[in-house]
Amino acid sequence: MAEKITDDLKHTQSIKEGTINDASTAEALTLCRDADDIEISPELDKSLRWKLDLRLMPLLCFTYALQSIDKNTISYAAVFGLREDLNLKGDEFSWTGGIFYLGYLVWEFPTSIFLQRFPINYFMSGTVIAWGAVLMAHGAVNSFTTLIVVRVLLGALEAAINPGTMLLFSMYYMRKEQPLRMGIWIGSAGMGYIIAGIASFGIGHVKSALPSWRVLFIIWGAITVAWGVILLFLLPGAPMRAKFLTPDEKARVVARVRGNGTGIENKHFKMAQFWEAMLDMKTWLLFLFALTSNSPNGGLSAFQGLIIKGAGFSTLDTTLYQMPSGAVQLVACVLACWGASAIRNSRIPIMLLGLVPFLAGVLGLHFLPHSDAYARLACLWMSFSYTSTWTLSMSVSMANTAGHTKKITTNALLLIGYCLGNFVGPFFFKSNQAPQYELGVGGESCCALGPVVDEE
Repeated sequence: MAEKITDDLKHTQSIKEGTINDASTAEALTLCRDADDIEISPELDKSLRWKLDLRLMPLLCFTYALQSIDKNTISYAAVFGLREDLNLKGDEFSWTGGIFYLGYLVWEFPTSIFLQRFPINYFMSGTVIAWGAVLMAHGAVNSFTTLIVVRVLLGALEAAINPGTMLLFSMYYMRKEQPLRMGIWIGSAGMGYIIAGIASFGIGHVKSALPSWRVLFIIWGAITVAWGVILLFLLPGAPMRAKFLTPDEKARVVARVRGNGTGIENKHFKMAQFWEAMLDMKTWLLFLFALTSNSPNGGLSAFQGLIIKGAGFSTLDTTLYQMPSGAVQLVACVLACWGASAIRNSRIPIMLLGLVPFLAGVLGLHFLPHSDAYARLACLWMSFSYTSTWTLSMSVSMANTAGHTKKITTNALLLIGYCLGNFVGPFFFKSNQAPQYELGVGGESCCALGPVVDEE
């Protein structure tokens, strides 16, 4: 069996003959050669998959939930008076939402290189610790300028989590196993909304010399730093060096994913694979999809709290009423990815289907009168179903791109589209149009047409 595995590895698309002499690829080949007596029975395969899930999924999902909480704490802070305390005027709050993704965008390609040059688990853990410290610094800002600086830094540091997680999924899971796990992982951002809503409601009752919005940043930043330290010890890197696996299990993991044709981790940037990605039409279609489908995320995430509070709800009620949007996001992502896993060739139809409740929600926000607060609230919650389409687009990229360098290049371009969409989203929401935000809501409904055209 080892000979077959080795042969598969050598002839994987985009891993050209003569490029397997680097140490990391040789390590994988040696592991395969040492596994000549291993047979992967269905029982052993199920047991190994369960072991991988128990280690990887909780760590990655809670990390993503924290990322969602941390970058969106600005929305809760606005409800608790950040705009008034810092005397933000005009579109300045929109800049605090959009500039996060500018930092993310600028640092995306360097992050992709670092993910290839350094052990993925240590690099991801280090960035979590660093962004937790930066989030705590949000609690000390005293002007629009200082707030912008920490928002840019936060975006840059959070840039490692999406591509890093996608690489880990491709290293440990077969192609057919990836969409459901991707859905659970992306859906955990919705769980972040639920956790943040409960926590913000509690923090709002705390009597402190500091304003509640400063306390929010400090507490969540400290939690993130502590979680990053935990990841240093528990998050595995490439399968060949995963301490929680036995030598036989490492060989089985490599054997299981060889059919993906997506390569094994190596630390050499291959220009041939880079240009292969840049000249692939699929790469640019995914980029355009990411750009158009993520504009709603940038706008709705930053302004959700202000939309709800503007409908007449109290500050504390507003923190709780943001929770159902997270539940919608969680359920939509899991159902969409479960459907894509269970039904062959269904990803594109399911992506289109996920746009239906989103479009219904934003149209409801646009046309329902301001006095109909609860109906508008329900429409706002519905609109968060758009996340299921973005989730499936990432799984398409992850499962169908061969070669490690090509993967990180494609993922980087996909996330650049993600950043640009999120960057422009908040600027559709004009402060002088509060609380209806006609341009913002109308702009998000138009963005739904982009993914439809792209998928066609």
